[in-house]
Amino acid sequence: MRPKAFLLAIIHCAVFAFAVMLCGQSSNELPGPVTLVQVDPHHEATLVAGTATAQLFRSRDAGDTWQPLDFPGARRANLHSILVDPVTPNVYWVAVSSETPEYAGIFRTSDEGASWQQLPGMERKQVWALAFWSADARVVAAGAQDGVFLTRDGGEVWQRLASPRSVWPQPVVSLAFDPTDKNILYAGTPHLAWKTGDGGATWNRLTRGMKDDSDIFTIDVDPRQRRRLFAGACSGIYSSLDGGGTWFSLERAIGDSFRTYVIARAPDRRNLVFAGTSGGLIHSPDGGATWRRLSEGTVRSIAFDPVDPRRIFVATDKGILRSADRGLHFR
Repeated sequence: MRPKAFLLAIIHCAVFAFAVMLCGQSSNELPGPVTLVQVDPHHEATLVAGTATAQLFRSRDAGDTWQPLDFPGARRANLHSILVDPVTPNVYWVAVSSETPEYAGIFRTSDEGASWQQLPGMERKQVWALAFWSADARVVAAGAQDGVFLTRDGGEVWQRLASPRSVWPQPVVSLAFDPTDKNILYAGTPHLAWKTGDGGATWNRLTRGMKDDSDIFTIDVDPRQRRRLFAGACSGIYSSLDGGGTWFSLERAIGDSFRTYVIARAPDRRNLVFAGTSGGLIHSPDGGATWRRLSEGTVRSIAFDPVDPRRIFVATDKGILRSADRGLHFR
């Protein structure tokens, strides 16, 4: 190569690297295993995804390309939950834990990830779970190392849902609200699930029918039949018809006891249920009576396109999968 051409090539590479440093690089692939994916209902074809090491990314084209977000806890924290505010545009919530306390807690952005605020009252807490109450997005529950915390004003003031006169769940790794009563809340722990019916004044452990050593990674409440639940655990999938009073293992219906990280219902078909497991993505067309495997490999998160519920996004250890036909085929 001639000296002048070589010099021009170096300048071109330097300019490109500088542009990437300023703007972030779009890529067709995400680095490493992806643990979470969420659809932004306010912006068409927009997704937010994250890795276990709290690296966050956004896609504007339904996952074809990705742009990194400048999250302060990236590579310094462990990512456990991402929520996109269902009412207010451009607002994301992120729950993280970290060995470096200043990067632990709940972070929120109001500008799609351009800047972040660590929410007061939850600083330095190891937070593993977040959940909106479907009737009022200002009501948010957080699952932390020392219990369940609740805000009723969108994150300004937090209260621990516990009474000194009784035991409460801790640490809390998953949460689910009753869709019509914010005082009824389910909490998953590394040792079974818990329930409160009085806003956290008292908690009861839900033990009947579930293996005693079950880690509860996810809890799903049927929005139309509030006492009908699913729970995903290290020991498989369980169902309940009485609000968690009694659990039934679905191991026989599924054909195995896959470690289950997430359970999600299709937004337009109440009996179509998907589960992300260590054995792949599985689904049930009949509310849990029968199940079929749709993909191989570990699946940790599931999101549906609000415009076209047939389009599903799945976070896996190999990246994001996308289906346009309810999971029958993946790209």
